[in-house]
Amino acid sequence: MDAFSRIIAEEGPTSLWKGAVPTMSRAISLNCAQLVSYETVKEKLTVTMKTTSPFTIQIYASLVSSVFTAFFSLPFDNIKTKMQKQKANAQGVLPYKGMLGCIQVSMAREGVTGFWAGLPTYYFRVGPHAIITLLALEQYKKLLGVGKK
Repeated sequence: MDAFSRIIAEEGPTSLWKGAVPTMSRAISLNCAQLVSYETVKEKLTVTMKTTSPFTIQIYASLVSSVFTAFFSLPFDNIKTKMQKQKANAQGVLPYKGMLGCIQVSMAREGVTGFWAGLPTYYFRVGPHAIITLLALEQYKKLLGVGKK
């Protein structure tokens, strides 16, 4: 409660939502990439690998999905991190006016490939999470009987 009251007193109530848009953008990109790639790959593998067990197909699909998840969400994660770490200069001006400004400055300084800086490290953080989440989702669906014909 002390943190909330200090933030409100020192920075104003709206500062409680600083970074919400970049964080939501990262979450949207991560979840869309994860779920869409997983379901798409799982459907394709189910058709092409008819004799393979459903669990094996789920493992393969989750492995592929983890790569897509990391690749498509990292640019948003990099922007989110830059915005969260920004500090005002001596005149009190922040380097980025918003998410679009951060993207423009990053593109000018680092080029397009800069959005994927740290991809291997990011994959080892996000990849296992995606794999475990997707496999747990399948077990949960199985438990509930979801998706049975």
